[in-house]
Amino acid sequence: MGPIPAPPGQRFGAHVRLGVLTEEITPELVDEVVQHSGRTEARRRLLPARTVVYFVLALCLFSSSDSAGPPGYLSVLRTLTEKLRHLPNLAVQRLPTSSALTRARQRLGEKPLQALFERLCGPLATVRTPGAFAFGLRLVAWDGTVLDVPDTPANAAEFGFTGKDGLNQSGHPQVRLMALIECGTHAVVDAAFDSVARFSEHKLARRLLASLQPGMLLLADRNFAGHALWGLVESTGCHLAWRIKKNLVLPPLWVLPDGSYVSVMPTPAETRRQGDARYRRRPPAGLPDGHLIRIVEYTVTIHPQAGPPHTESFRLATSLLDHRHAPAHRLASAYHQRWEVENGFAELKNRLRGAGFILRSKAPELICQEIYALLTVYQALCALEMRAADHGGIDPDRISFTVTVQLARLTVAGQVAADTTTLSTAHHEAVTELLAALLRSDATGSASASRSRPRTPSRSENGTSPAHSVASTTRSESPDTHPDLQEHAKSPALLVRGTFCFPDRLPDSPLHVGSGAGAVT
Repeated sequence: MGPIPAPPGQRFGAHVRLGVLTEEITPELVDEVVQHSGRTEARRRLLPARTVVYFVLALCLFSSSDSAGPPGYLSVLRTLTEKLRHLPNLAVQRLPTSSALTRARQRLGEKPLQALFERLCGPLATVRTPGAFAFGLRLVAWDGTVLDVPDTPANAAEFGFTGKDGLNQSGHPQVRLMALIECGTHAVVDAAFDSVARFSEHKLARRLLASLQPGMLLLADRNFAGHALWGLVESTGCHLAWRIKKNLVLPPLWVLPDGSYVSVMPTPAETRRQGDARYRRRPPAGLPDGHLIRIVEYTVTIHPQAGPPHTESFRLATSLLDHRHAPAHRLASAYHQRWEVENGFAELKNRLRGAGFILRSKAPELICQEIYALLTVYQALCALEMRAADHGGIDPDRISFTVTVQLARLTVAGQVAADTTTLSTAHHEAVTELLAALLRSDATGSASASRSRPRTPSRSENGTSPAHSVASTTRSESPDTHPDLQEHAKSPALLVRGTFCFPDRLPDSPLHVGSGAGAVT
């Protein structure tokens, strides 16, 4: 006997949800983004657009559920619909084929998932969230990473490979992803991605400027420091604390009592003028032209289990010029929260997508759809963690991301979002389970430490673990923790530079630096 046709209005696809994550990704929200994207169906289908959205999200949620590789279309769809297809009021229906699911994804396109991510992205921390603010500013960090995609002619032409002229070329085409992350919760404030061959992190960073706001402190590594990008970020009202390279020549204008000093980040023309003056061994005439900044120099000492301690020097540039409001030692300590963006990438790529896995889509448009879905699911998981942490009054870093993913998958299979009462109960149970898992880990001594006991983060993309990572906070399940790096003091030791013959206090009158378009007053 063939499948029993479902009566009108009773097809199981219309009842598909995403477990406890439905609390964030509601059917009403999905319908709204589908309608605004112009993807509403002209005729009734077994797989309506809302169902396809939830299906694509489920592909990302279950991506790492099998260590051998991402599960297939039908495996994920069975998990989404197994119980629905046998409910009393729904007729038993045959599952669509994999090719039909691919065509459904193609009909949907990337726009609904992009709109869904844009509706959900943003900071999650409140003023009560531990570690989310410093100097009254919300801590955020940005950085880039890459995602491997299948090696098809279309993907290779659209996204390209890393490496130049065939040297050290990546094994798969890659997408460069640039993300702005809230340090306290790992929530995605905004993200941009494009071809790894045509777009650098600096180019993608400009797409994120609209999400920077007054009241934020942006942390970044030394790859981003430059006059143009610094000015663009500062124009948003957001404050900056960026590591800068040691070879940048930044003469002090005056030294502050805490050992930091005020200098100028010069324009490109000013850099050339100063370089020419140094070459000719002549002092540069006039004040430098550029952005007024404050420099903090300090060292971090690492105590490995075997071998003698060793140190690494750090150099920060910040727009926080008042040393009384932002002392140098607190700036040095706050900067190490930048590694939370690396821990966020580890969760996104290793815990959610799957370590060593590549994205599944073989066409560029479906790759974009999949990345937006991956970011959306990750944001919903961070929101669930934040709710649990807020309920328990603890640091969100102490909630296990691995357990959060596992619980979300279990609630999808259990169809807990069948009605609002069941969803509310399941959400409460998930929060309780997350807090219980934390307490059980504490009892065995293997829990992730709070921010008062910093641990080492995961390795960076090139497989190395920078020395300054010892000052950051991570979760107990972050992968590839460097075995030699151990806990150390809360605040890195400041290397005070007090040998400059300049005033040791701020001048009473405003300083005018340079002239023309780059002048700072």
